[in-house]
Amino acid sequence: MADAEKTLRELLDQILDDRGYTPREIEVKAIETGGANYTSVLFAINVSSPDRDDLKLFAKVVCVGDPLRVIMHIDYLYATERLVYNQLVRIYQEIEEEQQVATEHRYVFPKFYGCNAEYGKEAVIMEDLVASGYETFDRFKSLDWDHASVCMENLAKFHALSFAFEKYRPETFKEMTSNMVFEVNSTIEPDENMIALRKSMLENAVSVVKEEYKERIRNFAQTHAFWEKYNKPIGKPVISHGDYRTSNILFRKQAGRLQAIVVDYQTTHAGCPANDLMYFIFLGTDEEFRREHYERLLDHYHSSLQQALKRLAVDPSVYTREKLDSDMKEMLPYAVLLGVSVLPVVTVESNAAPKIEGDADVNNFSIKPNELFAKRFSGIVNDCVRWGAI
Repeated sequence: MADAEKTLRELLDQILDDRGYTPREIEVKAIETGGANYTSVLFAINVSSPDRDDLKLFAKVVCVGDPLRVIMHIDYLYATERLVYNQLVRIYQEIEEEQQVATEHRYVFPKFYGCNAEYGKEAVIMEDLVASGYETFDRFKSLDWDHASVCMENLAKFHALSFAFEKYRPETFKEMTSNMVFEVNSTIEPDENMIALRKSMLENAVSVVKEEYKERIRNFAQTHAFWEKYNKPIGKPVISHGDYRTSNILFRKQAGRLQAIVVDYQTTHAGCPANDLMYFIFLGTDEEFRREHYERLLDHYHSSLQQALKRLAVDPSVYTREKLDSDMKEMLPYAVLLGVSVLPVVTVESNAAPKIEGDADVNNFSIKPNELFAKRFSGIVNDCVRWGAI
């Protein structure tokens, strides 16, 4: 923690000097994430300077030691976020300007202040959205329709910009997306510890489902790559978020309308829209919500996408409802793998969350299933069996 704060203060001094915040007082407070964040230490910052409005900032600084850096693809995660803030944001904002998209319909990124790319000191500083009235949704609760629907609208805007990027900057799009390959868990041959962890995660998940499904889940998970297939494009590449779940989205109400903003772009990649939808729907909602709203949610996403494409003067037929349904059907088995590997992180209680700072290794990631995980994962399996995915 002390090293992370030292790294942060060095970067802060550089950014604030460049912006003329001198003299100044800086207050830095570490943020407890309660098991919602693993790769970084988070900080809230208040900067005061004479004759200037206080600057309220948010920072994340890498906290993973060498044993886990390669396994967790830390270089890739921070390089991806730098790419998004240093290049993609500018391109998307230029396209919205060129197409004269009304302010209320534009996709909003958090304001970016700067970053450190040095090995072992990776850090990102942006605006503190909590200070602007945003707050997180309780990750232990299933999303309600109001929050889920605004997230669909937000995601549709993000995906629409990828289609617009391809239309208006085809060469740049081709060059950028050819390098935006999803790397998490995909490029390293698993060692004995990783194989043991995956087996442990699978057995933990299998232990909570009905007896009649246990062997089916084992066979399915063992014959499917954990990530590779489901994080690649299905047809044309579409720039996707890659980790579109409740923990990475903040909400606020303004003028009676709920707003959503995404705060983490470390897994942004050339993929397909259905990947983000799978992440969001199966990690953020429960079986009861999906039984009532699954098709309605897809309808809302697709109609929002059509509207966003029209505002960008992109032919809505670039992503038809038939294509969405086809992609979702192909992607549906991914829900089980997400349940095995990511859902434990979503549902873990704060006091049981893995500790991975310093010399922690892959063995620290074994999370025992709790009651919430059992309910959520059983719901995912029930849905996938009912829909013929497994």
